Amino acid sequence: MKKFGAGSKSEYDAVYIETGQGDFVLRQMGANAFDDPELKKLVGKEVKAEGVLRDYLFLAKDVKEI
Repeated sequence: MKKFGAGSKSEYDAVYIETGQGDFVLRQMGANAFDDPELKKLVGKEVKAEGVLRDYLFLAKDVKEI
């Protein structure tokens, strides 16, 4: 987790996924964008995620700990 939107009115702690292409905010399709307890359980763990990459966002269809 790290700050997203630092210095703005919408700053918040976001779950990120680190990849070979860079770090991206990780969100699950259909889940709360600002507070997803399922993603928070995976912080610091190695995961496999399938989804769509858009700019700074990885929108996941499926995320599993490996």
